[in-house]
Amino acid sequence: MRGRRAFVVLAVYLTVMSGIIAITYLSYTASANAPYGPDTRDTGKVILGIVVGIQTFLAMFMAPSFTAGAISGEKERQTFDLLRTTLLPARWFVTGKLLSALSYVFLLVLASLPLQSIAFMLGGVSWVEMILSQLVIMVAAITYAMFGLFCSSLMKSTMAASVLTFAGILFFTMGIPGFALFGVAIASPFMYGASSSWIAEAMLAIGAVLLAATNLPATLITSAAFLIEEGGVFYINQDFYGGGTAHSVPLPSPWVLFIFLHLAVALFLYWLTVRRVRRISTK
Repeated sequence: MRGRRAFVVLAVYLTVMSGIIAITYLSYTASANAPYGPDTRDTGKVILGIVVGIQTFLAMFMAPSFTAGAISGEKERQTFDLLRTTLLPARWFVTGKLLSALSYVFLLVLASLPLQSIAFMLGGVSWVEMILSQLVIMVAAITYAMFGLFCSSLMKSTMAASVLTFAGILFFTMGIPGFALFGVAIASPFMYGASSSWIAEAMLAIGAVLLAATNLPATLITSAAFLIEEGGVFYINQDFYGGGTAHSVPLPSPWVLFIFLHLAVALFLYWLTVRRVRRISTK
């Protein structure tokens, strides 16, 4: 925050987001007088989707970009050894690097809340949906930033740390769901056929929820579907039919699993990063 770059990025971020929302709103007002014009609630949902989509990009790519060079940059500038000769413990060194990056990312997320409130004003969006989306995005930002910091502790150069960070994020975002869908496509004829039981169908449904909880965009979309279509904030009851009777199975909303899973991963990466910093300083 001592330079102009932070304020320029914030201004450009809000200007671009405001322009996109303004174009969306003007498109609505231009067609609202038509006989079959759009509903204000649909416009509110579109605006919320735009804001959340941009925030998702921030959490997935901007948060780790701030931490990917946090430790490796100290090595390149040959200041890491000087920092480790001070009384600063390794855990506080890692915590400081993490908080310095997350503070700016959270500033960008919070700065977009007034724009996001336009969707609430137009209708079609509940306050629960807005709060859950912000909570999931902030947890994702913490985890991805911690992953970037871990990669920075492994590599000696910022370039290598950045490549490893974004390659890992792309793998977790696109690679794991791709492999999982491929496995489901192979196993579904055996588990989800005419002779399959309701237990196999329930297992596939639970597996789909678990798979969605590993992916930020899938978590946001699926959790919104659970909330809007089924009215379930924490879980929904899904009926599976077998033997002529309906069996109700509770399915947790993906955002609940997402938060527990990603916080656990972030804590594990934090522990590994602290150990790595201590190991480097003793060499």
